[in-house]
Amino acid sequence: MEVLSFLDLIKIIWVNKRVLGTIALSTALVSAALSFLLPEYYKSTTTFYPAKLVHTPINETIMRRGNPGDFGETGDAEQALEILNSTALHNRVIEHLDLYNHYEISRSKPFAYTDVLKTLRSNLSTKRNKFNSIEVVVVDEDPKMAAVIANTITSYYDTVRYEITQKRSQEMIGTMEYNYAKQRHLIDSLKHIMDSMSLMGVMSQFQRAYLIQAYAEAGPSERAGLKKLVDENIRYGEDFDMLEKIYDREVENNLYLNKFITQTKADAEFQLTQKFVVDPAIPAERKYFPVRWLVVLVSSFSSLVFAVSLLLIKNKWPAIKRQLES
Repeated sequence: MEVLSFLDLIKIIWVNKRVLGTIALSTALVSAALSFLLPEYYKSTTTFYPAKLVHTPINETIMRRGNPGDFGETGDAEQALEILNSTALHNRVIEHLDLYNHYEISRSKPFAYTDVLKTLRSNLSTKRNKFNSIEVVVVDEDPKMAAVIANTITSYYDTVRYEITQKRSQEMIGTMEYNYAKQRHLIDSLKHIMDSMSLMGVMSQFQRAYLIQAYAEAGPSERAGLKKLVDENIRYGEDFDMLEKIYDREVENNLYLNKFITQTKADAEFQLTQKFVVDPAIPAERKYFPVRWLVVLVSSFSSLVFAVSLLLIKNKWPAIKRQLES
């Protein structure tokens, strides 16, 4: 059995049109009055691209990793969002702009820090756009303050990201300098051994080839003078070649390590901007919330839906009850 038809709905609305009209009008008047009591919020937006290369380009190795003018990719944008939403960054904004005072939250109040942080985050939103730009949106009752907060957040993005890089760089510098000194000691030791062997007449593989050729082409009197030199090279030649290969490899590694140390020190000492600001935030001229006509419309429509629902239940309850019992 059909409990409710469209015709029944129309009939109930028509019969109670005056009651529904009164409810809608009353709700509209009340919601309109209340909408003027709601605080007005203004929205400011800033957009920037994170930089792809965040290191100081001091050598060709770093330059191969990207140009300082390149915009960041998806991974860079996601990292930027994590930093923008971090407590470390928000704490700096709160203290720098004295948001306790702005949000009228006493520092002596229990859970004051939690309240001010929660208020800031409720008024803040960040998102990654289609082409990996980052949009920072701040709403506030003061249009100028909304713009200031948005621009301060993007400004501290540079600082926080630099501090993360600097901390890691400083931790690495000590380790790399220790390894560099240790490697230099090994290189010096190898050089000392090779110099001692050279004083004994031991030559490199390339030079030994000429020595053997000279020995083969020398006369009997000359061979006697070359015999000891040839014997020393035959005896220690392979060892000298092995030491020479190790020495060359360690020198090359030491040069690379020195470059990394120089680069890491540059990262720790110099702060490059980590973003490209497309649109800085400016104070809004029009309020963002509340939209009073929308508040009145939604309130009136909601009250009508609620009233019609109650009238339907009242008129159709016997039929609904029978249907449930059956």
